[in-house]
Amino acid sequence: MIPPNHILVARTDKVGDLLLSLPTLQALKEAFPRARLTVLANPYAREIVQGHPAVDAVELLQPGENPLHLAGRFRGLNPDVFIALYPRPSQALAAWLAGIPTRIGTAYRWYSLFYNRRVKVHRSACDRHEVEYNLDLARALGVGGTAGKIHFPLADAERAFARDLLREKGLAPGVPYVAVHPGHRGSALNWRPDRYAQLIDRLCRRKGLKVVITGGPEETDLVSRVTTHLSGLTPDQKPILLIGECTLRQLAAVYEGAACFLSGSTGTMHLAAAVGTPTVSLFCPIPETTPVRWGPWGNQATVLMPRDLQCPDCQTGRCREHDPMEAVTVEEVLRAMEVHLQRAGSKAVPK
Repeated sequence: MIPPNHILVARTDKVGDLLLSLPTLQALKEAFPRARLTVLANPYAREIVQGHPAVDAVELLQPGENPLHLAGRFRGLNPDVFIALYPRPSQALAAWLAGIPTRIGTAYRWYSLFYNRRVKVHRSACDRHEVEYNLDLARALGVGGTAGKIHFPLADAERAFARDLLREKGLAPGVPYVAVHPGHRGSALNWRPDRYAQLIDRLCRRKGLKVVITGGPEETDLVSRVTTHLSGLTPDQKPILLIGECTLRQLAAVYEGAACFLSGSTGTMHLAAAVGTPTVSLFCPIPETTPVRWGPWGNQATVLMPRDLQCPDCQTGRCREHDPMEAVTVEEVLRAMEVHLQRAGSKAVPK
């Protein structure tokens, strides 16, 4: 096989999905070090791949971009390989219209006819991790090996920004902290705000431990609903709020310094895992969101799910009468965080 000159990889969904594609990008660059590697990504997730050592260039998918326009862009890039890690019909059609010689995608979609190397993989089975499913597509180019760790290097300036921001917010140097991200994008069930508040209240009352609550600009109201349930805390005990004040990479630097990270199944969980922070993750029973496929990758991680659910609809995560996430208790989460805090050597272990 003649080595490719230019590989175009499309992954245009969410931040966490793009993060879980990094091992495949790393494997492609290792297998073909002389090939140019371009990633087609969503604008809001661009920081995940921009400047990454495995990536030479980033193209941004424009909202509502039609296949003819996208095909013109593809022709301008002149790749000889297109890999659809996140298969979309418009992108598959654009790659075909652009005449890209090798077009790799899954075999079981109606638009798979636009690919000329079809990989027989059923992601809907959710029996392996997304990192491994992604690597299956690269194997169509002869890339072997097993899925490695996510390499997500941070710059000194990003770490310095995180340290300075936390110091400005009242975190004294050397004080250990935990990061809690109560938001999510809605693809999975999560704890209610009052349940997060119960846990944060317990953590805030422990001496020598600080709590940092993070959220995007669109999650201001959610974080407010969490903090509304906090009362009786002294100024020193109150959590630090970081709401829309960081870029993704700066936020990753905040997580990197944390002794432990707590969230539901969301992109920030993968961000914390990518920088090696121990995570406690709340997953729901919806089969498509199983941690087998979407769990944290490559870090110390604890996944908690509702157990012993009696309602059949709760067991599938689609009950309209009950909240199955109530089965995950505050005590259970605190115990899981305690394990990671002890490993990190923190003296401020929640009890």
